[in-house]
Amino acid sequence: MFAQFQYVGHRGASYYAPENSLGSIKLAWQLGCDGAECDIQFTKDRQIILSHDANTGRMTDQKLVISETNYSDLRKLNLKLSATNSTWFEGEKMPLLKDVLTTIPKDRMLVIEIKCGNEVFPELQKVIKKYWRTGKIAFISFSFETIAQAKVLFPVVPCYYLSSSKDDIIKRIPEINKAKLDGVDANYKAIDQQLVDELKNAKLEIWCWTIDTKEETIRMRDLGVKVITTNRPTWLKEQLMVVK
Repeated sequence: MFAQFQYVGHRGASYYAPENSLGSIKLAWQLGCDGAECDIQFTKDRQIILSHDANTGRMTDQKLVISETNYSDLRKLNLKLSATNSTWFEGEKMPLLKDVLTTIPKDRMLVIEIKCGNEVFPELQKVIKKYWRTGKIAFISFSFETIAQAKVLFPVVPCYYLSSSKDDIIKRIPEINKAKLDGVDANYKAIDQQLVDELKNAKLEIWCWTIDTKEETIRMRDLGVKVITTNRPTWLKEQLMVVK
């Protein structure tokens, strides 16, 4: 699917802007990232919102459970800046997936991690159909049941099983193939030559997360990993441009 090594911004350009904000996703495109990753949750009023966590305690000044809160209340919250974020992004809100889908450039990819359960799918089908117009999308999930269902409902969209365990991935290879998934998205620490060979023999792609060092990026590239998720995509790309 991917002809060359690609860099996906972890929760957007989260080194510079609050993670999973619209500003973070747009900045990833502006910086030339090959892709941007985001996380989705499902609100009480059945809206698909960007958030890694099931509650807002880490990212805002209030702790609201997203599945028990309407979007009208969630959109009032300001996202906190991290230590590396620019003050330019003060006041960023929690965006809806539909608003993010409309920003994808034609030559880029939005990687959507499904953090909630299968209850999101009826609304997700509507949102994807109505708002996805340009670029590529892919789905990832730590829940095998969820990512398998995503492939059933979106057969033309690449779907990858997330895992941090080499043994788990190898054990699940028959299930992954049976579910017609496109591959796995693994913690880079779990990836070695044996795992790469097992997946290659099964004709499955391998992506990895989350790398922020030149040394591990080179190791992944040399092993044949095609897509990495990183907090610093443009910096890593620049570092590897000078490596022969």
